[in-house]
Amino acid sequence: MTRPLGTTTTKNTIDVAGKKLFTVRGYEGFTMRVLARESGVSLSSIYHFYADKDALLKSLYEQTNRHLGEQRTAQTAPATASQMLLERILFQFEHAEDVVFVLKYYLHFRDTFPKRHDGYLPPKAALHIEEVLAYGVKTGEYQLDEEAIASESKMVAHAINGFLLEYYPDKLEGAELASLCANIHDFVTRAVKAKGVAAK
Repeated sequence: MTRPLGTTTTKNTIDVAGKKLFTVRGYEGFTMRVLARESGVSLSSIYHFYADKDALLKSLYEQTNRHLGEQRTAQTAPATASQMLLERILFQFEHAEDVVFVLKYYLHFRDTFPKRHDGYLPPKAALHIEEVLAYGVKTGEYQLDEEAIASESKMVAHAINGFLLEYYPDKLEGAELASLCANIHDFVTRAVKAKGVAAK
């Protein structure tokens, strides 16, 4: 059943199905025709909202980045950097589809982003971890040189994202999710508490 053209609901249906399709199948597996079939929205209706799949994906990337930022900002600040780190790891897994979408978009379209010398992460992708490490240094929980925080946060973000990409589209829940997040947290904590960690 196709949905009526021109409604906010129709665009939302396209966006939700488009994000899921791209996240699961990647760029090559994403076509407007497949999106029409998966969403139940006619092809002509999809083209009413988006000129082509690149325009649709760019819009979704911007929406998704904004949404993740808003959700992170809404989190209450925990008393310790250790608790903040655990909550940020859990956040990534609870928002796995959004995070994986952003990563896959960046990996496909990275030539359209400013050239980076420090690895393949979207701009600001490690900022949520950088905030944790900076707070941990300030409270004395972590032993890091100030200049090492940016590079170490990228390594931590890469580690978390690797697990996300490994598990997605399976959704971890309950004890399994808690155990994985605790293991990642313990590993990162041992690294950043070690003496002599220096800037690369």
